[in-house]
Amino acid sequence: MNTNQNNKLAYLLMSPVLIYLLAVMVLPFGWALYLSFTNKVVGADAVFIGLGNYLELLQDSAFWKATWNTVVFTGVAVLFKTVFGMIMALVLNEKIIFRNTFRVLLFLPWTIPTIVSVFTWQWIYSDVGGVLNFLLLKVHLIDQPLGWLARPDLAMFSVILVNVWRGIPFMGIAILAGLQTVSKEMYEAAMLDGAGAVKRFWHMTLPSVKEVTILAAVMTTIWTLNDFEIIWLLTRGGPANATQVLSTLSYTIGFLNMSLGKAIAIAIMTMPPLILLINYVTKRSLSSRD
Repeated sequence: MNTNQNNKLAYLLMSPVLIYLLAVMVLPFGWALYLSFTNKVVGADAVFIGLGNYLELLQDSAFWKATWNTVVFTGVAVLFKTVFGMIMALVLNEKIIFRNTFRVLLFLPWTIPTIVSVFTWQWIYSDVGGVLNFLLLKVHLIDQPLGWLARPDLAMFSVILVNVWRGIPFMGIAILAGLQTVSKEMYEAAMLDGAGAVKRFWHMTLPSVKEVTILAAVMTTIWTLNDFEIIWLLTRGGPANATQVLSTLSYTIGFLNMSLGKAIAIAIMTMPPLILLINYVTKRSLSSRD
Protein backbone atom coordinates (compact mmCIF):
# COMPACT_ATOMS: atom_id res chain seq x y z
CA MET A 1 0.00 0.00 0.00
CA ASN A 2 1.19 3.51 -0.77
CA THR A 3 0.85 6.46 1.59
CA ASN A 4 -2.45 7.71 0.13
CA GLN A 5 -4.06 4.31 0.48
CA ASN A 6 -2.87 4.03 4.07
CA ASN A 7 -4.36 7.44 4.86
CA LYS A 8 -7.69 6.52 3.27
CA LEU A 9 -7.83 3.29 5.27
CA ALA A 10 -7.02 5.14 8.48
CA TYR A 11 -9.78 7.70 7.87
CA LEU A 12 -12.21 4.92 6.99
CA LEU A 13 -11.49 3.08 10.24
CA MET A 14 -11.77 6.28 12.29
CA SER A 15 -14.93 7.50 10.59
CA PRO A 16 -17.42 5.77 12.97
CA VAL A 17 -15.74 7.39 15.99
CA LEU A 18 -15.53 10.78 14.28
CA ILE A 19 -19.20 10.63 13.26
CA TYR A 20 -20.16 9.67 16.82
CA LEU A 21 -18.15 12.54 18.31
CA LEU A 22 -19.63 14.98 15.80
CA ALA A 23 -23.22 13.87 16.41
CA VAL A 24 -23.12 13.38 20.16
CA MET A 25 -20.62 15.99 21.35
CA VAL A 26 -19.59 18.66 18.83
CA LEU A 27 -22.99 19.57 17.37
CA PRO A 28 -24.89 19.63 20.73
CA PHE A 29 -22.10 21.69 22.32
CA GLY A 30 -22.10 24.13 19.41
CA TRP A 31 -25.87 24.53 19.65
CA ALA A 32 -25.67 25.03 23.43
CA LEU A 33 -22.92 27.61 22.99
CA TYR A 34 -25.09 29.51 20.52
CA LEU A 35 -28.10 29.42 22.88
CA SER A 36 -25.95 30.92 25.66
CA PHE A 37 -25.71 34.07 23.50
CA THR A 38 -29.49 34.31 23.18
CA ASN A 39 -32.42 35.12 25.47
CA LYS A 40 -33.95 31.69 24.78
CA VAL A 41 -36.84 30.81 27.09
CA VAL A 42 -39.11 27.79 26.92
CA GLY A 43 -41.96 28.35 24.46
CA ALA A 44 -40.40 31.35 22.69
CA ASP A 45 -37.96 31.91 19.85
CA ALA A 46 -34.33 32.61 20.63
CA VAL A 47 -33.10 36.17 20.02
CA PHE A 48 -29.37 36.79 19.81
CA ILE A 49 -28.20 39.14 22.60
CA GLY A 50 -24.44 38.58 22.48
CA LEU A 51 -22.77 38.58 25.89
CA GLY A 52 -25.95 39.74 27.65
CA ASN A 53 -26.41 36.56 29.70
CA TYR A 54 -22.78 36.50 30.79
CA LEU A 55 -22.73 40.18 31.78
CA GLU A 56 -25.99 39.77 33.69
CA LEU A 57 -24.60 36.79 35.59
CA LEU A 58 -21.42 38.66 36.51
CA GLN A 59 -23.58 41.35 38.10
CA ASP A 60 -25.85 38.85 39.88
CA SER A 61 -25.12 38.32 43.59
CA ALA A 62 -26.85 34.92 43.46
CA PHE A 63 -24.33 33.75 40.84
CA TRP A 64 -21.36 34.81 42.97
CA LYS A 65 -22.94 33.23 46.05
CA ALA A 66 -23.32 29.96 44.12
CA THR A 67 -19.72 30.24 42.88
CA TRP A 68 -18.40 30.65 46.43
CA ASN A 69 -20.58 27.79 47.67
CA THR A 70 -19.23 25.60 44.85
CA VAL A 71 -15.65 26.36 45.85
CA VAL A 72 -16.35 25.67 49.54
CA PHE A 73 -18.38 22.52 48.85
CA THR A 74 -15.78 21.09 46.46
CA GLY A 75 -12.66 22.08 48.41
CA VAL A 76 -13.85 20.83 51.81
CA ALA A 77 -15.39 17.64 50.42
CA VAL A 78 -12.30 16.67 48.39
CA LEU A 79 -10.00 17.39 51.33
CA PHE A 80 -11.94 15.15 53.71
CA LYS A 81 -12.44 12.43 51.10
CA THR A 82 -8.70 12.34 50.49
CA VAL A 83 -7.79 12.25 54.18
CA PHE A 84 -10.34 9.62 55.18
CA GLY A 85 -9.73 7.66 51.98
CA MET A 86 -6.06 7.44 52.93
CA ILE A 87 -6.95 6.28 56.44
CA MET A 88 -9.36 3.71 55.03
CA ALA A 89 -6.73 2.37 52.62
CA LEU A 90 -4.05 2.13 55.32
CA VAL A 91 -6.37 0.20 57.63
CA LEU A 92 -7.57 -2.20 54.94
CA ASN A 93 -3.99 -2.80 53.81
CA GLU A 94 -3.12 -4.29 57.18
CA LYS A 95 -3.70 -7.91 58.14
CA ILE A 96 -6.72 -7.48 60.40
CA ILE A 97 -9.51 -9.86 61.37
CA PHE A 98 -12.46 -9.88 58.94
CA ARG A 99 -10.54 -7.63 56.54
CA ASN A 100 -12.57 -8.72 53.51
CA THR A 101 -15.82 -8.11 55.39
CA PHE A 102 -14.70 -4.60 56.33
CA ARG A 103 -13.73 -3.92 52.72
CA VAL A 104 -17.22 -4.82 51.54
CA LEU A 105 -18.92 -2.71 54.24
CA LEU A 106 -16.71 0.32 53.65
CA PHE A 107 -17.24 0.18 49.90
CA LEU A 108 -21.06 0.08 50.22
CA PRO A 109 -21.61 3.89 50.15
CA TRP A 110 -20.11 4.03 46.67
CA THR A 111 -22.27 1.19 45.34
CA ILE A 112 -25.66 2.27 46.72
CA PRO A 113 -27.73 4.38 44.28
CA THR A 114 -27.51 8.08 45.07
CA ILE A 115 -31.24 8.56 45.52
CA VAL A 116 -31.39 5.73 48.08
CA SER A 117 -28.47 7.24 49.99
CA VAL A 118 -30.03 10.70 49.96
CA PHE A 119 -33.40 9.54 51.24
CA THR A 120 -31.62 7.63 54.01
CA TRP A 121 -29.71 10.76 55.00
CA GLN A 122 -32.92 12.79 54.91
CA TRP A 123 -34.28 10.50 57.59
CA ILE A 124 -31.02 10.71 59.56
CA TYR A 125 -31.11 14.53 59.46
CA SER A 126 -34.86 14.85 60.15
CA ASP A 127 -35.77 16.97 63.17
CA VAL A 128 -38.81 14.72 63.70
CA GLY A 129 -37.70 11.17 64.44
CA GLY A 130 -34.25 11.60 62.88
CA VAL A 131 -31.59 9.26 64.26
CA LEU A 132 -28.87 11.94 64.42
CA ASN A 133 -30.88 14.26 66.66
CA PHE A 134 -31.99 11.25 68.72
CA LEU A 135 -28.40 10.19 69.41
CA LEU A 136 -27.21 13.73 70.17
CA LEU A 137 -30.11 14.24 72.57
CA LYS A 138 -29.36 10.93 74.30
CA VAL A 139 -25.75 11.92 75.01
CA HIS A 140 -26.88 15.44 75.99
CA LEU A 141 -24.81 17.23 73.32
CA ILE A 142 -27.93 19.19 72.32
CA ASP A 143 -31.05 20.12 74.29
CA GLN A 144 -33.47 20.27 71.34
CA PRO A 145 -33.61 18.81 67.81
CA LEU A 146 -31.60 20.67 65.18
CA GLY A 147 -32.81 21.44 61.68
CA TRP A 148 -29.74 20.15 59.87
CA LEU A 149 -31.15 20.91 56.43
CA ALA A 150 -33.29 23.88 57.42
CA ARG A 151 -30.66 26.11 59.05
CA PRO A 152 -28.28 28.05 56.75
CA ASP A 153 -25.38 27.56 59.16
CA LEU A 154 -25.79 23.76 59.18
CA ALA A 155 -27.08 22.96 55.68
CA MET A 156 -23.73 23.23 53.88
CA PHE A 157 -22.03 21.06 56.48
CA SER A 158 -24.81 18.50 56.12
CA VAL A 159 -24.59 18.17 52.32
CA ILE A 160 -20.78 18.06 52.45
CA LEU A 161 -20.98 15.21 54.96
CA VAL A 162 -23.18 13.18 52.62
CA ASN A 163 -20.87 13.82 49.66
CA VAL A 164 -17.81 12.84 51.72
CA TRP A 165 -19.54 9.68 52.94
CA ARG A 166 -20.27 8.65 49.35
CA GLY A 167 -16.85 9.60 47.98
CA ILE A 168 -14.50 8.07 50.56
CA PRO A 169 -14.70 4.53 49.08
CA PHE A 170 -13.42 5.71 45.67
CA MET A 171 -10.41 7.38 47.25
CA GLY A 172 -9.87 4.37 49.48
CA ILE A 173 -9.96 1.94 46.54
CA ALA A 174 -7.54 4.04 44.49
CA ILE A 175 -5.03 4.49 47.30
CA LEU A 176 -5.35 0.85 48.39
CA ALA A 177 -4.47 -0.21 44.85
CA GLY A 178 -1.33 1.93 45.11
CA LEU A 179 -0.43 0.44 48.47
CA GLN A 180 -0.60 -3.06 46.99
CA THR A 181 2.41 -2.22 44.78
CA VAL A 182 4.64 -1.14 47.68
CA SER A 183 7.32 -3.72 48.44
CA LYS A 184 6.87 -5.46 51.80
CA GLU A 185 10.62 -6.05 51.96
CA MET A 186 11.18 -2.28 51.93
CA TYR A 187 8.97 -1.90 55.01
CA GLU A 188 10.71 -4.76 56.77
CA ALA A 189 14.13 -3.22 56.07
CA ALA A 190 12.94 0.14 57.42
CA MET A 191 11.61 -1.52 60.58
CA LEU A 192 14.96 -3.25 61.11
CA ASP A 193 16.63 0.15 60.81
CA GLY A 194 14.39 1.43 63.61
CA ALA A 195 12.00 3.57 61.56
CA GLY A 196 8.71 4.13 63.40
CA ALA A 197 5.22 4.02 61.91
CA VAL A 198 5.05 7.80 61.37
CA LYS A 199 8.45 7.94 59.70
CA ARG A 200 7.61 4.98 57.47
CA PHE A 201 4.38 6.69 56.44
CA TRP A 202 5.99 10.04 55.55
CA HIS A 203 9.11 8.72 53.87
CA MET A 204 7.89 5.47 52.30
CA THR A 205 4.13 5.09 52.08
CA LEU A 206 3.21 8.65 51.08
CA PRO A 207 5.80 8.98 48.28
CA SER A 208 4.77 5.55 46.94
CA VAL A 209 1.07 6.47 46.63
CA LYS A 210 1.52 10.18 45.85
CA GLU A 211 0.78 9.87 42.14
CA VAL A 212 -2.34 7.73 42.50
CA THR A 213 -3.60 9.94 45.34
CA ILE A 214 -3.20 13.11 43.27
CA LEU A 215 -4.94 11.56 40.27
CA ALA A 216 -7.80 10.22 42.39
CA ALA A 217 -8.17 13.59 44.15
CA VAL A 218 -8.35 15.45 40.84
CA MET A 219 -10.88 12.95 39.50
CA THR A 220 -13.09 13.32 42.56
CA THR A 221 -12.73 17.12 42.28
CA ILE A 222 -14.22 16.96 38.78
CA TRP A 223 -17.11 14.81 40.02
CA THR A 224 -17.71 17.00 43.07
CA LEU A 225 -17.78 20.18 40.99
CA ASN A 226 -20.55 18.60 38.93
CA ASP A 227 -22.46 17.15 41.88
CA PHE A 228 -26.14 17.92 41.59
CA GLU A 229 -28.26 15.07 42.94
CA ILE A 230 -27.17 15.17 46.58
CA ILE A 231 -27.67 18.91 47.02
CA TRP A 232 -30.86 19.14 44.99
CA LEU A 233 -32.58 16.20 46.67
CA LEU A 234 -31.55 17.31 50.17
CA THR A 235 -31.97 21.09 50.11
CA ARG A 236 -32.78 22.27 46.54
CA GLY A 237 -30.07 24.89 47.07
CA GLY A 238 -31.66 26.30 50.23
CA PRO A 239 -32.22 27.49 52.81
CA ALA A 240 -31.70 31.09 51.66
CA ASN A 241 -29.26 29.89 48.95
CA ALA A 242 -26.94 28.51 51.64
CA THR A 243 -26.26 25.38 49.57
CA GLN A 244 -26.90 26.83 46.12
CA VAL A 245 -24.03 25.75 43.85
CA LEU A 246 -23.55 26.39 40.15
CA SER A 247 -25.13 23.10 39.07
CA THR A 248 -28.32 23.69 41.08
CA LEU A 249 -28.45 27.36 40.08
CA SER A 250 -28.23 26.38 36.41
CA TYR A 251 -31.05 23.86 36.89
CA THR A 252 -33.20 26.37 38.76
CA ILE A 253 -32.81 29.08 36.12
CA GLY A 254 -33.18 26.71 33.18
CA PHE A 255 -35.97 24.36 34.23
CA LEU A 256 -37.86 26.27 36.90
CA ASN A 257 -37.49 29.82 35.58
CA MET A 258 -37.47 28.53 31.96
CA SER A 259 -34.51 30.74 30.98
CA LEU A 260 -32.46 28.24 28.98
CA GLY A 261 -30.02 30.78 27.55
CA LYS A 262 -28.87 32.01 30.96
CA ALA A 263 -28.77 28.48 32.40
CA ILE A 264 -26.52 27.30 29.58
CA ALA A 265 -24.31 30.36 30.09
CA ILE A 266 -23.73 29.23 33.68
CA ALA A 267 -22.73 25.78 32.46
CA ILE A 268 -20.36 27.29 29.87
CA MET A 269 -18.72 29.45 32.56
CA THR A 270 -17.99 26.37 34.68
CA MET A 271 -16.18 24.63 31.81
CA PRO A 272 -12.70 26.28 31.95
CA PRO A 273 -11.73 24.85 35.37
CA LEU A 274 -13.14 21.46 34.37
CA ILE A 275 -11.15 21.47 31.12
CA LEU A 276 -7.98 22.34 33.02
CA LEU A 277 -8.56 19.51 35.49
CA ILE A 278 -9.35 16.98 32.75
CA ASN A 279 -6.26 18.08 30.82
CA TYR A 280 -4.17 17.67 33.98
CA VAL A 281 -5.50 14.15 34.62
CA THR A 282 -4.91 13.14 30.99
CA LYS A 283 -1.33 14.43 30.90
CA ARG A 284 -0.50 12.95 34.29
CA SER A 285 -1.95 9.56 33.33
CA LEU A 286 -0.07 9.46 30.03
CA SER A 287 3.22 10.60 31.61
CA SER A 288 2.97 7.88 34.28
CA ARG A 289 2.96 5.25 31.53
CA ASP A 290 6.21 6.49 29.99
